Amino acid sequence: MIQLKTTNMNERITFYSVGPGITADGVQVDAVETEEFSVWAEVPKLSIREFVNQGNKVGYRKQSPVFIIAFKTQKEVKPNWRIKWHDIMYEIKSLDPDYRTKDLIQISTQEVI
Repeated sequence: MIQLKTTNMNERITFYSVGPGITADGVQVDAVETEEFSVWAEVPKLSIREFVNQGNKVGYRKQSPVFIIAFKTQKEVKPNWRIKWHDIMYEIKSLDPDYRTKDLIQISTQEVI
C-alpha cells in the first residue's frame, strides 16, 4: 500500500449505492443511484485505457482513476457502489483498505459507459 499524507486529499468524491427504486414519474426501475456520502480524496494517478468494441471494432477510451481516502468514513464503503468525481461516474473495481495501520483505503475504479 502506498503511504501518503492526508494533506494531499484535495479532490471531493461522492459515493452512490445502486439498487432498485422508483423514478420521479412513479416508474419502477432496477438501478437507481442513491447518494451515500462525500469525502476528500487524493488522486495519485489517472490511467486512461483503450478498449475495442468487438461487435463493430470501434475503439473508445475509459478513465481508470485510483482514489485514496481516509480509512474511517461515515459508512463502510461497499464494492458495488459507484463514485462520482468531476461529474463522471466510476464503478469500483477494487478496495484495498490498510488494516495494519488503519489510515487509508485505496480504491481502483473504471469509468461507467
